[in-house]
Amino acid sequence: MVSIAGKYEFVSSDNYDEFMKACGVSLVTRTVANKLKNQVEFKDLGNNKWNQKTFSTFKDFEITFTLGESFEEQTADGRKCQAIVTREGDTLIHKQQLEGIETVVTREFKPNGELVCTFKAKDAVAKRVYKKV
Repeated sequence: MVSIAGKYEFVSSDNYDEFMKACGVSLVTRTVANKLKNQVEFKDLGNNKWNQKTFSTFKDFEITFTLGESFEEQTADGRKCQAIVTREGDTLIHKQQLEGIETVVTREFKPNGELVCTFKAKDAVAKRVYKKV
């Protein structure tokens, strides 16, 4: 299995605005978010517990979760939702229930250090790619 722990830098994004729109994110927040080239860091805290931090010039945020256990999450734009993260091999699957909308973020960690994130909400699908530093 690939090591998930580490810091990843933003490389590219495709259709992220449509995903955020499907999630009900405001135009102002979407405009800012689409311009950010953020970093994401994953830390293995042991016993299936993980910490995920997202860093940007606009706002930093983090979540701590235990694989397979439901938790309350605050999204980057400040809304609260129920979430669960599971792991299948080298992939983390992050499901959220937010204001009646289910979102799924699949994070595939590749042997070459690439992190491919696929975001799904309603009919919108987006992709963001990161590279391990």
